[in-house]
Amino acid sequence: MKTPANLEPWRDETPATRADRLTQGCESEQLHLSGAIQPYGAMLGVHPTSRRILHASVNLGQFIGTEASALIGRNIDECGWLPLQNGWTSAEAAGQRRSLGRVIDGPDGRRIDATLIVGKELILIELERNDTLAEPIALHDYQRPLMTIPHDSSEFTEYHQILLRSFRAIAGFDRVMIYRFQEDWSGEVIAEMTAPGIGSYLGLRFPASDIPAIARNLYLINPSRMIPDAHARPVPVLSLESSPPDMTWSDLRSVSPAHLQYLTNMGVGASFSVPVRVAGKLWALVACHHLQPLVLSPEQRNACVALAGTYAMGVTSHIASRRLQMIDSLERRVDHVLEALSDYADPLDGIGTNHAALLEIMGACGIAMAVSNEVVIAGEGPDLDGISHIDTWFMNEFKETIFCCDRLAGLLPDQTMAFSAVSGVMAIKARSPRSGWVRLYWFRQAETQEVAWAGNPNKPAAENPSAVALSPRRSFERWVEIRNGSSRTWTNEDRIVASRFRSSLLRWI
Repeated sequence: MKTPANLEPWRDETPATRADRLTQGCESEQLHLSGAIQPYGAMLGVHPTSRRILHASVNLGQFIGTEASALIGRNIDECGWLPLQNGWTSAEAAGQRRSLGRVIDGPDGRRIDATLIVGKELILIELERNDTLAEPIALHDYQRPLMTIPHDSSEFTEYHQILLRSFRAIAGFDRVMIYRFQEDWSGEVIAEMTAPGIGSYLGLRFPASDIPAIARNLYLINPSRMIPDAHARPVPVLSLESSPPDMTWSDLRSVSPAHLQYLTNMGVGASFSVPVRVAGKLWALVACHHLQPLVLSPEQRNACVALAGTYAMGVTSHIASRRLQMIDSLERRVDHVLEALSDYADPLDGIGTNHAALLEIMGACGIAMAVSNEVVIAGEGPDLDGISHIDTWFMNEFKETIFCCDRLAGLLPDQTMAFSAVSGVMAIKARSPRSGWVRLYWFRQAETQEVAWAGNPNKPAAENPSAVALSPRRSFERWVEIRNGSSRTWTNEDRIVASRFRSSLLRWI
């Protein structure tokens, strides 16, 4: 039997050793191979065909009265209390799970429930104490308000609050937030409900590194993540094999030390997160924090997961409805402008005459059009020399047909003087049999922007280099970043307009 070597330093490491470990890149941390679990449950890992117990957590005796060392290597059927029949084989899809209530009574007489989870060439059996709730959760009563699709922004704001009220009523956390992921995977708290006197994160941004890609991927495939005690020490898992069990789909999987430090720095004693998936992508998390340790029963967790699923369907319908409305409105506006442009035999003449409408539809300050070697410029934008630099790069260096950026000076750093008047550009190109390559550029001026962060995102390490915990950052107080030199960000709506124009260019020219 083997205990994962990476667990030993948890007890014996020096402050310097722990600091070094905490500062290692989170992205490379193999969270699913931690070789340990959280102590609120116990775990067995069983081979799906031989049914042999390959892995067992060292706290198993606290849950079933039999020590891990007495079970590991034996056939699970010898236990007698946990049926694994009915097709639980290696043919099952990874991530499939089944809940079994009261498989055994623990040494203290408390009910022990089991969750069977299909992993990669392994079935995880996760055991958990489960005291019956005083009253069953009236899930349908909580779900019913979420079945009404929000139509406008005010209804959407209230829709968030309906979900948060339900989460707090079921789970009782001090803080419940909807943490919305942005395009760059930073997150923003778009809705929040808290107990009195604990402060607010509403409207604050968190850097993408706070939830690295490896953790986001686990959120994408798992129904929830509970950390009932951020100060609890992990429980090692004994193994017959040289490698630890793959706990990708595990509920009990231990927590990254860096994340535990992160929670400690926030003053959080327990957390619970449920992913919100929209169109198959991670759209948000319902993130719950409690100042003290707090364990949720499987019924509470399942109810919250079901509510988040209902909420996700409402969000999906709301976004789809708003997008259809937006596209319909944009197409009418674009068609109106293109109809006016179609009256001109020379497209460059049309741009010069109708530039005001073209600027308005894209929220731009300047526009330029190039057909073959001829260019027309209108509004506030780069001069002919600046247009030439952008055009050369777009035609020779960028292979796609639509491009946008918020900071031209960063794209072409050798030509900063040419872009002193503008910063952002949206560009499209299309090849016409009659006119050759046609390029259209919209420009936006630089704007001073303020982004409110939860702490300084540029200081993930503690300011004191001799501190035990160098990562993550210690302060989550409101920290305002002033951004200069960039234009207002181009939205999905802007990209749709650009795509619509590009499709129409081929018919017009």
